Amino acid sequence: MNAIEERRKNPRIEVDYVTVEVYREKSFTTDHAEVCPVVNLSATGMRFSSDRKFDDKQKLRLTFVLPESMIVIRVNAQIMHTSEMDHQNCHFGVKFTNLGDTEQRQINHFIQKLLVEHV
Repeated sequence: MNAIEERRKNPRIEVDYVTVEVYREKSFTTDHAEVCPVVNLSATGMRFSSDRKFDDKQKLRLTFVLPESMIVIRVNAQIMHTSEMDHQNCHFGVKFTNLGDTEQRQINHFIQKLLVEHV
């Protein structure tokens, strides 16, 4: 888990042990979740991997729990970029669009803790 070298306002942290339930805009119900591994996380968005395809600018509903936390984070997001990893999987970068204050603090705490632990 390394912070990605960049000049972003909010650091991204690589994670390989967090999953996210992804709901497509037209089915924001628990019936159609896709469980995807999270590649990296920041205070404003995340990147996840999937063998399913999503459209550019597509709106999603995400649900995830960070390790050592009991807070379920539910947030709307929008696909901002896609990168094909191989012929089966793509990485999707999303921007959170309605993250609450409590959830924001939880993500920031998680990221800062990992940054301090791995300096």
